[in-house]
Amino acid sequence: MTKRLVTVGDLVVDLLLDVRLPVTASDHQMSPTLLLEPGGACSTILAARNLGLEVAALGAVGADFQGRMLLDIMVEAGVDASALLTPARSTTTTVIALADQKRGGHVFLGNYGRGPDIALTNAAREQLKRADVVFIPGYSLVEERLGPLIDGVLDFVSYSPTPLYVDVGPFMAQLERVKAERVLGLTDVLLLTEDEIPFVSDGETGIKACRRLLRRYPSLLIVLKLAETGCRILGPEIDIRCPGFPVAVIDTIGAGDVYAAAFIWSRTQGYALAECGTIANAMGAASVTKAAAGRGAPTCSEVQALLDKHKTGLQLPC
Repeated sequence: MTKRLVTVGDLVVDLLLDVRLPVTASDHQMSPTLLLEPGGACSTILAARNLGLEVAALGAVGADFQGRMLLDIMVEAGVDASALLTPARSTTTTVIALADQKRGGHVFLGNYGRGPDIALTNAAREQLKRADVVFIPGYSLVEERLGPLIDGVLDFVSYSPTPLYVDVGPFMAQLERVKAERVLGLTDVLLLTEDEIPFVSDGETGIKACRRLLRRYPSLLIVLKLAETGCRILGPEIDIRCPGFPVAVIDTIGAGDVYAAAFIWSRTQGYALAECGTIANAMGAASVTKAAAGRGAPTCSEVQALLDKHKTGLQLPC
């Protein structure tokens, strides 16, 4: 039976430019490329669809050109957007992503969408009832207009057995401590990078900080994304290292978003934790071999090709 993922938060559009970093005042450049692509959780959604998950999106998208474009892309990909709100005269969360494809690194310059507060509607609540997994990207937790929606979703998962996955991201550091503690207390799987550990551990760093989090939240599973070296999965009595896949890196934007999709999908399919980490690593590696993610999110066959190349023995139902 096909599993269903419900994502919570704004749909985001990325304007991607290939530049030489750092960009400084009076350092005028012309990018050789320009891409307008779904970003943020949209990459998670599209990668999940590529793997065969049903996906419903909760949150908002602007009543502007970017919003119409994103909605068209979501609908074409088979995403259930029936509970997604498009308030009149609202704008779409937009990110200018500057990536240095030659030397690596990127910078995000963003503007949160504007519009009325977004609440948990009856339609959104019905989507949550049908979910096998709920996913919240960290940037959604700090967006002011999404506050009522996030509170409603957290209330729902507090009494529901549906697992909650949270991807920390670079903006969760802005979350008030009381709310961060509530989120962590309700989260089943926390995905983050080494740089993001301090955002959820009172400024502490490293594996010791992760282990302190696990003592405080014993039902938590931590998936520590380690870029090209793979990932490490930590939980009570769990410490699994999953090696990465060496590839020629073009652009890392969106790699974490599609990684989340692959890890979620793998777990819904019943793979062992080590296999989930390996499949997600392959998805992330396949992503960084091309510019952006969005509509370019790796397909099941692209992930399978990496798994086969490295003789993992894992077979996906592509």
